[in-house]
Amino acid sequence: MGNIIKINMYVEMKKDTSNKLKLKALEENIGKYNSWLKKNNREDKIESYEKFLRAE
Repeated sequence: MGNIIKINMYVEMKKDTSNKLKLKALEENIGKYNSWLKKNNREDKIESYEKFLRAE
């Protein structure tokens, strides 16, 4: 899945809590997601990223 989609989903999830996007936090989030994919043997799909964001 493209990183632009991930960024948009992350921003939508965090929209209520702050107005500024912290790039470092986003990079860490995508890194954690990639580790989570490997650990849980999942495909990189929008549904998987939504589950990851909800679980975080």
